Amino acid sequence: MADNNDGGNNIGAAGGEGVPQQPENDPDTTYLDTEIEEVTPNKPKERKFSIKFDNFEELPSEENHDVRSSTFSCFGHTWRVHIYPGGYKDSLDGMVGVFLHRASKGQNLKTQFSFEIRDITDSKDLNIRQVTNEFAGEDDSWGIYNFIPRSELVNDFLEEGALTIYVSMQLAEFIPNNPTSSIMLKLFGDEKTADVVFEISENQKSAENESMSRKRAKKISSANFHAHRLILQHHSPELAALCATSQGMTPILINDIKSEVFRYLLYYVYGGEISEEEFKTYAKDLINAADKYGVTNLKLEAEVWYVHNAEVAVDNVIDNLLYADAMNCALLKERVMDFIVKHRKKVAERVSFENVPGHVLKDFLMAVSRRENERKDDSDEEVEEEEEDGDDLATMRIGELRKKVQEKGLEIDGSRDALIAALKEHS
Repeated sequence: MADNNDGGNNIGAAGGEGVPQQPENDPDTTYLDTEIEEVTPNKPKERKFSIKFDNFEELPSEENHDVRSSTFSCFGHTWRVHIYPGGYKDSLDGMVGVFLHRASKGQNLKTQFSFEIRDITDSKDLNIRQVTNEFAGEDDSWGIYNFIPRSELVNDFLEEGALTIYVSMQLAEFIPNNPTSSIMLKLFGDEKTADVVFEISENQKSAENESMSRKRAKKISSANFHAHRLILQHHSPELAALCATSQGMTPILINDIKSEVFRYLLYYVYGGEISEEEFKTYAKDLINAADKYGVTNLKLEAEVWYVHNAEVAVDNVIDNLLYADAMNCALLKERVMDFIVKHRKKVAERVSFENVPGHVLKDFLMAVSRRENERKDDSDEEVEEEEEDGDDLATMRIGELRKKVQEKGLEIDGSRDALIAALKEHS
């Protein structure tokens, strides 16, 4: 399902008025004690909350029946999420309505917000609607008449009977950005203020009119990149260490990286954003370069794009596994292990594991256990005991482990075992 940002079904889109609010003793209103948690937002300056409506199918489903969550606080105001399991009075037949309601008094507040629900059959499949409205006072609500068909929601979006709605909120008023990042980016390639130069020299083998035994290296291109030692000290310790070997502006020669890849590496160090297309083209090169020169976040971002774009198949599964193990790419290794577990019979018949290190067996077992957990029945007591004993860290996805490690301010570039050990040590 594609993301849906259609604002045509917003309440008040035509008349500019919010939803009239029913009194608390109204028979068409149900108040629930919902589980609410603030979670990591998708964007800077945004706040995001998860609201869990248990036993969704048992909630009143009559048309225009308002089911209200518990309250939560954001931007100095109190809020609720209202859902209409049977549709709002202006909803189309069979559609569920979802609204954000300001429950506290105060001045007008222009807010951009979105609703998100996650498809349990595919974690990448989201249903998001973005809305920008001005909340004029207490008991003002804005949202979506026709958020999603009830049948689709019940079939694809309930987990153990519960509906979890994620609400992201951001002030819609103009807020200037902190200029530090743009100032840093202006220093990228600035020859006037630079105090170090890198010369990137690429070489290739030439065999023109020569036998294979007489191949010689031929210099084909070089490029100079100006930089600042102070910036490198904080973002790339390895490049900073190379600077210590250079006097003044004498170029530091590097001949094991493509000039365009080094440019992206340095651009990232200065706060630049690398495009999706560039990651698609140079993901593996960037992983290698970022790993060598200690630009951890770039390595992990490039790894995400490599995993997203690369096709793991029987013919290349071992190559990908050995590469992931050698480069300590835990996310790629997880992807490969998932493939092996899913296609274990075909892989066993056609692939040799002769050159695979023995320590990856643990990753394989974790992949098997993770697959079993994801398909487990609620009555599987053995799995439940394992989750209680290990807090489910052993089978947790690499992305979640990295997020937890980063939240604690720890090193995020590590194997699964290293990430788990760091979390346990600082728990």
